[in-house]
Amino acid sequence: MRRCPLLALLIALACGAASSASAALSSAEYVKRALDASPEVRQAEESWRAADDSYKAALSSMLLPTLSFTGQDYPYGDDPSLGYLHHSWRLRRSDFSSNTSLNWNLFNGFQDWLKTRSAAAERDAAALARDAARQDRAFAALQAFFALDARARLRDVAREDLRAQQEQYRQTQGLYRDGLKGLADLYKSETEWHASEIRLVSSEADYKGALQPFNSLLGQAPWTPAELAAELDPGTTELPRIDDDAARLAQRRPEIARALREAEKAATAEKQSLVGLFPSLAVNATWNRQETATSGLPASSLGIPNPNRQVGLSLSLPFGWNGATQGFNYAGARAERRRAKAAAESSLRAARDELYAAWIGLERATSTFGLADRQEQIAQKGLEIVEAQYRQGTADALRMAQARSDLLSARVSKATALQDIFVNRAAYRRAAGVPLW
Repeated sequence: MRRCPLLALLIALACGAASSASAALSSAEYVKRALDASPEVRQAEESWRAADDSYKAALSSMLLPTLSFTGQDYPYGDDPSLGYLHHSWRLRRSDFSSNTSLNWNLFNGFQDWLKTRSAAAERDAAALARDAARQDRAFAALQAFFALDARARLRDVAREDLRAQQEQYRQTQGLYRDGLKGLADLYKSETEWHASEIRLVSSEADYKGALQPFNSLLGQAPWTPAELAAELDPGTTELPRIDDDAARLAQRRPEIARALREAEKAATAEKQSLVGLFPSLAVNATWNRQETATSGLPASSLGIPNPNRQVGLSLSLPFGWNGATQGFNYAGARAERRRAKAAAESSLRAARDELYAAWIGLERATSTFGLADRQEQIAQKGLEIVEAQYRQGTADALRMAQARSDLLSARVSKATALQDIFVNRAAYRRAAGVPLW
């Protein structure tokens, strides 16, 4: 008897786990899982982390002093600190020499500042590339989700049509036995029944085919079963304001923002090439302390303060300066800046075209769904009228087949239009730069 509460708890936990495992998956949850499983998103994130670390390294190099230390001893052999006098193994404090320096670059002709600025632009571009990868994978996930959802609805339509065709065949058999229907009506009903079976086989195959991209984005086996939360509400039929969204493309679209950051990086590279044409002025603060090996001799600094410190100025040409190389580098950097600027303008133009095309697709899908919904209602009423006439013997199997075909076509159109609304709305949000995740 004492085991009953424990057993009940285990059963409850098992039922809860089974219920959780079979819970229907919403589009938002599927997108989140697809992004977590996406190698493209992970690659973009790691690229951003690498760029961020590079920026922090450049910033640290610009702001922080550098430390150098050298320690030296000769525990055995011909000791240079003793005029190459040979001695056996020993370690003594007087044989050890060291040199410690602390150097802080205060100014080097804006070179460190330009490097840091270039690294910041690279980091920002990597962050925008990460957002673009997320947006791309999220849209692919929504396409796969709603494609599978539509195939599931079409399969349900085919199953319902098969059930209705089977019922009609049984009804026709009864009417045929009662002499109210001829053999042609019986054959026509059976033909429509088998045609419905073929449609169901095709729908099943289409559904299984849609499972492959759906599971692929999750890193699962293509045949893994899925249960989706039904999303039957098409949402608002009011179209978005394309003028407002077009005005914010440069701020919203990561591809455009990335192109602008690349243009900024190219402009910084041009300034770096310009700096390389002229001598570089550097200001350095240095602190140095030396400990020399005495080997029993009195220490001598020869009048040099120890430690010593100073601020130094240096003016020098860049390494490998010959004028021509630096001039051509600057000309190439200017051309790259112009190219990057043109690429950003081209990206903005392409984004406007994509936004307009997505708006047209959403408008068409919204209008089509409204018409398909009305078409289904009319086809349903028409079928009800023909069914009543068929039972009374005033309508033949051809009219019944046509009425059922009209309803089937209307339901297929509505299911397809509903999928188009969801996908085209996501396509418009993607084109407008609104995050999908």
